[in-house]
Amino acid sequence: MHWPSIALYMSSSFLIVIFNKIILTHFRFPSVPFLMFWQSLVSSAFFYLKLQQRANRKLILVCLLNVANVFFGLNAAGTLNIAMFTALRRISIMMTLVAQWWFLKRQSTTPVIATVSVMVFGSFAAASDDLTFDVIGYGFAMANNLLTAGSQIASKYAFDDGWKKETILFYSSVSSMFISSWLCLDFNTKSFRDWNTPAFQVAFVSSIFLGILLNYGASWVIEKNDALTLAVAGCTTSAVMGILVCFALFVPTYQFTWVNFIGLQLSAVASFFYVYYAKATRDYTKIPQEEPEDLEELEELEELEEDTQKQMPVV
Repeated sequence: MHWPSIALYMSSSFLIVIFNKIILTHFRFPSVPFLMFWQSLVSSAFFYLKLQQRANRKLILVCLLNVANVFFGLNAAGTLNIAMFTALRRISIMMTLVAQWWFLKRQSTTPVIATVSVMVFGSFAAASDDLTFDVIGYGFAMANNLLTAGSQIASKYAFDDGWKKETILFYSSVSSMFISSWLCLDFNTKSFRDWNTPAFQVAFVSSIFLGILLNYGASWVIEKNDALTLAVAGCTTSAVMGILVCFALFVPTYQFTWVNFIGLQLSAVASFFYVYYAKATRDYTKIPQEEPEDLEELEELEELEEDTQKQMPVV
C-alpha cells in the first residue's frame, strides 16, 4: 500500500467536508455551482502547470463522471448533517465492490461482503429515525454514491491505458469550470452578505485549495493502489468523522435519537472491521476466465492459427 497518497486523501477529505458544511450550512451560501466554479478554476490553473498529455474522446466519460460527482457531493453535504452524510456515503463502498466484480472481474471475500452489508444496514437503520430527514439531500447522497463508484472504475481504466493523473484532473477541472459557470449565471453575488466576514473567507479559500488536494490525493490513491483502497480510506475517514460529529464537534447540526445513534455507530464499527478485512487479508480474487474444454479443441485452434499465417501474402 502507498501510504503518502492515502494520508493526503484522508486528511483533505476530512477537512473539506467540514469547510463545505460551514460554507453551505452555517453561512447559508446559496450557490453550489459558484463554489464549484472557483474550485475548478484554481484546480485548472494548478494542473495545467503539470500537463503532459492532450486529451481525446476516451477521457470524456471520466471527466463528466468527476464533474457530476463533485456537484452531487457538494449538494449532499449542504443539505444533510455530517453524521448522516458520512453514513450514507458508505453505501458507495458496496457499489464499488459490485462495480469491481462486474467490470474488473474481481471477487471480494465473504468477510468483506459481510462487513459492507452491516455498514449499509447501519446506515439505513440510522436513516429510518433521522429527525433531519431531507428527501432531496438523500437523493443527492445516493447519486453521489453511484457517481463515486463509476468515476473510480473509469479512472482506473484510464490509468491502465496510460493516462496520467494530472491530465485527468486538468480536463475534469476544465469541464467542471465551463459547466458550473453556466449553472451559476443566475447567481447575484451582491445578494450574499458575508463576503467580508473573516470566518467565511477562511472557509471559502480553504475549500478551494482543499479541492485540489482532494482530487490529487484520490487520483494518486487509485494510481498507486486501486479503487477499493480509495473506498477504504474514505470509509475510515467518514467513520471517525461520524463519531466526532455525534458528540456535536465541528458543526453542531446533529439531532440525537437512540435508533439513529445506534445505527450510525453500528455502521462506523463495521467500517473499521471492513478496513481490517479488506486490506489485512486478500480482499479479492480474479474470477477465472473460460478456457478450452479439452486438448483437441486447443490443438484445433493452434492449427487454424498456423494455416492462417501460411495463407497471408508476403509483402
